[in-house]
Amino acid sequence: MRVLVVEDEQPLCQVFGEFFRGLGYQPVMTHTAEAALKTLESERPDAVLLDIYLPGMSGLEFLKLMANRGVSVPVVAISGIATEAQARECLQLGAVDFVGKPVLLERLGETFASIERRAGTPAAALRSHDRRRATRAAVSLPVWARGADGTEWEGTTIDVSAVGARIRPDGEVRTRGPVRLTLALPDGQEPLEIAAVLARHDGRTYACDFLEATEAQRARLRGLVTRFTWIDVPRREPHVRILHTIAQATGGTLDVDRVLDTALDALTHVTGHELSSLHLLSPDGTTLRLHGERGLSPRLRDLNRVLRVGEGLIGTVAATGTTVEHAEVSLAAELLPAARALVGEEGVRGFVCVPIRSRGRILGTLSLGRRRPPPFSEDEIELVEATASQLGLALENAQLYEATRRQLEGLRHTEDQLAERDRLSTLGKLATGVAHEINTPLSLILGQAELLMTRDAVSPEGVERVRAIIEETSRAARLLQGLLELGQRRPERQPCSLEHQVKAVLELKDCDLRRAGIEVVTSFSPVAPVWGDEDQIRQVLLNLVQNAQQAMAGHAGRRVLTVRVRGSQESVRVEVLDTGPGIPPAILPRVFDAFFTTKPAGEGSGLGLWLSYGIVEQHDGWLRAETRPEGGAAFILDLPYGRRAR
Repeated sequence: MRVLVVEDEQPLCQVFGEFFRGLGYQPVMTHTAEAALKTLESERPDAVLLDIYLPGMSGLEFLKLMANRGVSVPVVAISGIATEAQARECLQLGAVDFVGKPVLLERLGETFASIERRAGTPAAALRSHDRRRATRAAVSLPVWARGADGTEWEGTTIDVSAVGARIRPDGEVRTRGPVRLTLALPDGQEPLEIAAVLARHDGRTYACDFLEATEAQRARLRGLVTRFTWIDVPRREPHVRILHTIAQATGGTLDVDRVLDTALDALTHVTGHELSSLHLLSPDGTTLRLHGERGLSPRLRDLNRVLRVGEGLIGTVAATGTTVEHAEVSLAAELLPAARALVGEEGVRGFVCVPIRSRGRILGTLSLGRRRPPPFSEDEIELVEATASQLGLALENAQLYEATRRQLEGLRHTEDQLAERDRLSTLGKLATGVAHEINTPLSLILGQAELLMTRDAVSPEGVERVRAIIEETSRAARLLQGLLELGQRRPERQPCSLEHQVKAVLELKDCDLRRAGIEVVTSFSPVAPVWGDEDQIRQVLLNLVQNAQQAMAGHAGRRVLTVRVRGSQESVRVEVLDTGPGIPPAILPRVFDAFFTTKPAGEGSGLGLWLSYGIVEQHDGWLRAETRPEGGAAFILDLPYGRRAR
């Protein structure tokens, strides 16, 4: 037998590997759930030993994916820190057993021996979900068991179905392999003897699967189940305890999914239902979307994925806000034909659906279904309604929290914008005053240096020094001119075609781009013009294209400059994308700061992007930078339509 071991601790992997090889099995080792999923597809093991706490995907998520994909390999879950609820969830998700750490290898061997034996019996054809769906009777019957190795033990049934039973032993069970069970039936009936195998153990009880039952044995079991499902009610946790559990989940987290999962799980232990579904209303109030379920078959799940409000049984509850309950749901007049046929095929009988509401507003529905009698009692319906009320409160709190969070983010964004505008305004005013004072001495220095260059008496070394003075003085003058333009000039608005401006900039830069080996890709969607200063907008686009060219200049690999223009409801967007090295996360927040540059000294002023940001701000637009997932940088410019374009 091939056993897939999913365990992230290397020493434990070695122990399990040696142990399984000693039993004659073939262990296949993986350390993450992601790797295990790939192994399941390629290796097709006979059984899985799964740690619940793994790096990345957890063991519980792995079990859910197995169930969704229809993979029916037996899984034994192990963990040293999992709670009882998590252990129960593992079993509900299809695990055949749960073993706590430190793992007793003898116990582990018994579990996998049971899996191996069942794999070779006709009972293996009965799928695990069919066993879980089998109707069970909560009945206490004395049981005597005798193992193939001669060991004997006694116990009492907790519940019985036509395919198995759950038994609480009176003492320690040392049986290995198949057992022969003798059930003492009520009213002096002849005891029922049947072969079984111990399938699961939760620390207190054993789940036994019957093996090769004859038709006569199955008939007696069905009669027993029918008799006791009508008159006995399974042991249920007190309603107050369940409501307290849900209230704790509601008060302890704003994670709606966690609260809903807690409610569905808790209700299962109270009402004994086999099916449950939870639908939430869409924002427009016209449809209900399935947000959580337990026990639905794939066809039922597909049928309930999206429902229209006011149509069908659940849609009617959402429209009217009234609880409905049916002892035989297939007879309900509100059922749509497709739902009626499927409910009949699935054997669903009892059904209750209650609205989820908060402050008089309907938020969704909660539905429970049973395949066996009796119908839902008044106490159970009241419990479901109380649960729905708590869920409504949880949903309302979560929605209020989300709305508050969005408002706070909006306020922070507005504060950042105002602070940036103040900073730009202050820098512009400062630049205007300082530039006037510095321009005069700069002009004097530049003029004197140019005069020196005309003198024959200057040595070659002196010529080079004077040339350096001229270059740096000219660069300083250009910086001051840029500051003056930002501080003094206001946009001269007129209709401006961004497509035309982009084409003009690319035509201007065509020789430089081709010389640098850069391929240009453009995409233009038909858009209305914006209302702006053509010269300033062209300067912004030129700065962005030059920035992309410089970023790709020293970067190995294919060099592609992509410029896209497209419209939205409120603005026109220009995207300038390059295939350069991208922008490191530590630098990204500073790319629009004045005088900030990553270029070597003397090659960049650090004002190009800052000036561009200021121009876009003056046009009531938005300019941002991103690192592309596939590599390279993206500069995204949004400018609103002008008054003549609307």
